[in-house]
Amino acid sequence: MSETRQHVLATEGTLVNMSGLRIIGIDNDALSRVLGSGIDHGGNAIEPFVDDEGGWPLRCCLQDSQTGDSIAIIAWSPFSWIGPYAETGPIVVHVRGCLGPIADDRLPIELDRRPMTLRPYGLDRRIAYDKVRFVDDHTSLTEHVTDLLRYPEIMEVHGRNVTGGCYSFMASRAP
Repeated sequence: MSETRQHVLATEGTLVNMSGLRIIGIDNDALSRVLGSGIDHGGNAIEPFVDDEGGWPLRCCLQDSQTGDSIAIIAWSPFSWIGPYAETGPIVVHVRGCLGPIADDRLPIELDRRPMTLRPYGLDRRIAYDKVRFVDDHTSLTEHVTDLLRYPEIMEVHGRNVTGGCYSFMASRAP
C-alpha cells in the first residue's frame, strides 16, 4: 500500500491494525450439501452442464472454468445471518471435483484486478454505504479489501461483479 494511502487512512480515525486476511468464494462444505440436495438456495433444481468454452467465474475455487468442466449456475446466499441485506443471487460453481481456492489470504491474480464493487458490511449486518467502493482501475482488490477491513465497524467485505451484481467473494479479518 502506498504511503499516501496509509496516511489518508490514518487521518480518517481509529483503524484496526490488520494482521491477516481471510478470503473465500463460498464455503465448500455448504456447497456440497446444496449440490447433494439437488436444490439451490432459491429453491431451484440444480441443472449441471458441461462448459463448452471456459471462462465462467467460479465461486467455489475463485478461478475461471476450463473447457469441459461440469458446472452449474445456482442461486446462493453467502450470508451467515438472516435479514434484509442477506441477498440470494446467481453464482457459477463446479458440480464435482473442485479443490477450493489455492490460498485464502489473497485473491487469485486473475480475480484481483477485475472491475468489482466492494460492499462492506458493518457489525449491524447492514451495508456500510459510505464505504462502498467501485474499483475499475485494475488496482489490487486485495489491497482495497484490506483497507476497508481496517475500519473496526466493518465486519466483512463482499466483492460483487459490476455487470450483473453477482456475488464474487467475501473477505474478513483472519481469526
